[in-house]
Amino acid sequence: MGVKRPWLTWVLVAGLVGVFAGARVFDGVAILDTVLVVAGVAAVGGATALRFIAWRGAAEDARGMEAVFMLGYAGCALALVGFVPATDFGVNLLGLEFEATRPELRFKRFFLVTSLMLLICSVLPVLAAQWAVSKGGSARAAQVDTVRVRQTAGGALSTSLLALSLIFIGYLTTEFNRSANFSYFKTSTAGESVRQIVLNMEEPLRAALFYPEVNEVKDELLVYLNDLARTTGKVVIEEYDRFIDLEAAREWRAGGQGSLYLGRGDDAKESIYLGLDIDEARATLRVLDSHVHEKLLLLMRERRVVYLTTGHGELNDPLALEDPGAGPRPDPGEYYGPQLPLQELRAGLRVLNYDVVDLGVANGLGDAVPEDAAMLMMIGPQRPFHEAELDAVRRYLDGGGSLLLALESSSQFTLDGLSDYLAFDFEPAMTIHDQQHLRSQSPSLADRRLVVTQRFTTHPSVTTAARQSTLGMHLVGPGSFRWRDTIPGITTMAVIDSEVDSYADLNGNFTYDRDTEERGSYVLGVAVEREEESGAAGDGAEAGMRVLAVGDAEIVTDQALRAFVLNQLFVMDAVRWLDREEQFIGDIVSEEDVPVLHTKEENVVWFYAIIFGAPAALLALGLGMVFARRKPGAAEPKARSS
Repeated sequence: MGVKRPWLTWVLVAGLVGVFAGARVFDGVAILDTVLVVAGVAAVGGATALRFIAWRGAAEDARGMEAVFMLGYAGCALALVGFVPATDFGVNLLGLEFEATRPELRFKRFFLVTSLMLLICSVLPVLAAQWAVSKGGSARAAQVDTVRVRQTAGGALSTSLLALSLIFIGYLTTEFNRSANFSYFKTSTAGESVRQIVLNMEEPLRAALFYPEVNEVKDELLVYLNDLARTTGKVVIEEYDRFIDLEAAREWRAGGQGSLYLGRGDDAKESIYLGLDIDEARATLRVLDSHVHEKLLLLMRERRVVYLTTGHGELNDPLALEDPGAGPRPDPGEYYGPQLPLQELRAGLRVLNYDVVDLGVANGLGDAVPEDAAMLMMIGPQRPFHEAELDAVRRYLDGGGSLLLALESSSQFTLDGLSDYLAFDFEPAMTIHDQQHLRSQSPSLADRRLVVTQRFTTHPSVTTAARQSTLGMHLVGPGSFRWRDTIPGITTMAVIDSEVDSYADLNGNFTYDRDTEERGSYVLGVAVEREEESGAAGDGAEAGMRVLAVGDAEIVTDQALRAFVLNQLFVMDAVRWLDREEQFIGDIVSEEDVPVLHTKEENVVWFYAIIFGAPAALLALGLGMVFARRKPGAAEPKARSS
């Protein structure tokens, strides 16, 4: 039967491919997914029935060979049945109800994994047996040796079990969470931002090293400084020993060995201490570029102030959402201690040479934004601003101020009070994507709000993000912006777009509803600018206002800034653009280890590459060895001449 009807195997394989395509590839495509699944199941069921009939009617010498096919076909059919409880349709069909998501997830995973194991252990032996039958000749030739067919199928079964054992090993290593660090040490190189700062300096940068003549830390510093000197041509490197070059030590005010000093002219000097021991200096050397960047900004200009609004439930002031009747509100400094909210954002602003001050009604926001404000930030306000606060913000913008506005989809804050400045409205519905999102430790539909985008425009505020777009920016359920009528004298430009096929989840069910929701690319970030001549917007004003609005405040949370490099780069470039320092825009190089994160689409690729790719490669290797052994004439000894 295996010789006379090999097409049954290909019907079986086609049926399995049809079920997979309908359930995974074309899932959600009306009619087509159902047609593929039904046709695939019918093909597998029909092929299994015909194979059973062939086994029952086979001659005694061929019955053992037919049994191999019959068992393989039955295993494939049983695997399809086992897949049913792993789907929402199967759970509903069985009438099962779960009190929580986790037990339901475990139930589905059990049937999914078990069925997949059975399918692998069934289909590979069938394909191997069919190959053995095809190599045994035709109907006119001798009967195929049943033992050889069984051995070939047994070898394929062994390959299947080996692949499954690798899967179990991977699962165990994940569950026990054991890891080993084989990373190598590397000093960061000079980034583009540092190079731009040095190039914009009026005089060369002096870099003085106070180290012994032979020292590993000094050697690493010289690698960094020589690269910066070569690319800019404006760095003078000086090497001193603190205990020998006493005059240089007095000039640089060097108190000991193990420091790098940076200077501009004779007076402005800053230092970075690394120490003499290479093991102790490794951590600082990995992020040396950020330390140099911070010190260069101190040399270039005075420290400026960034004000974060408070009193409306912002991410930097969640206390504002507490029950007003609960008594007097505690001072944030006393409540949180030294670890105020948004520590990563505050640290990043300090690196960029800014002081960070919280600003609310209690300390002047109801009257005016302080004159020393380099920019104002509203990070996720949950409540509307009072009219007096809005008046202060409007006066600040009229005077050429800069505003970073990070909104939240669940907020009651609206843009109505700033409509004279912003030519767009905010859509609070979360913009989500079925594929371009991250997966949490407990996967669910809600993961679709953990969107990742790689789409940026050419605006200066996203210069570095656009260059590094393959890393992906992470947002959590961002709202989107819709254009209104243009405002004379004000330029508005989209800076961040969602991935294609995103949609605004209007009803909050994390599922695309084709009747009410529309797929497309949504605007997630907008830059607003009004340029004015000196004095046009008030005494001493040199430039018009600048506003940068994003649809998600969680891009600046501690977790996001620690885990996602592109979020860090966006914040840095946004701050520089708002403060009119576009000439310093560029990346800061770091050699710190960062977690590798994949979107759901990338995880799917890796999953199928491991599940099918590794066994397929092993099977191909085995078949190649078999072909090599069976090559005609390869093993025949030469006839001896008499």
